[in-house]
Amino acid sequence: MSKLALYGGSPVCTEPWPRWPQWSDSERAALQQVLEAGVWGGYGAEVTAFEQAFARRLQATHCIAAVNGTMTLEAALRALDVGPDDEVIVPPYTFIATANAVRLVGATPVFVDIEPDTFNLDIDATAAAITSRTRAIIPVHFAGLPVDLDALLPLAARHGIPVVEDAAHAHGS
Repeated sequence: MSKLALYGGSPVCTEPWPRWPQWSDSERAALQQVLEAGVWGGYGAEVTAFEQAFARRLQATHCIAAVNGTMTLEAALRALDVGPDDEVIVPPYTFIATANAVRLVGATPVFVDIEPDTFNLDIDATAAAITSRTRAIIPVHFAGLPVDLDALLPLAARHGIPVVEDAAHAHGS
């Protein structure tokens, strides 16, 4: 390939990209069932069934469906009373929701470097970033690769800092 298609070269893809999202008749029927039931909030039978199935999948006692990961991280930080003048350690390589949740409670995200082989928080860099204002650490289990919790949890415990795991990238990992 001597030139990009953008500059007159041959395109690699000659067909239109597939539509997204894609769905089948089973998804269409499930959506129709929810619409006809008239219960669109978080209390319908489908949500309860999802929560139970997801809890079984994760071998968890409970599962509570939420609107999105940002809201769940924000709720966890609020439950920990994290707010203005506090710092929360987060990785820089993740979806923006991780840092946004910190800002939504008025705290400051402190970006800590990642390990080059896993893209997860570097534990030594995390240790170096802890200050008297650090109120939480949010590791992101990136792309299905769990963070080294065997190293992170004792570090956090020594400093009395809660760990809020962001597992949006790694359900069931």
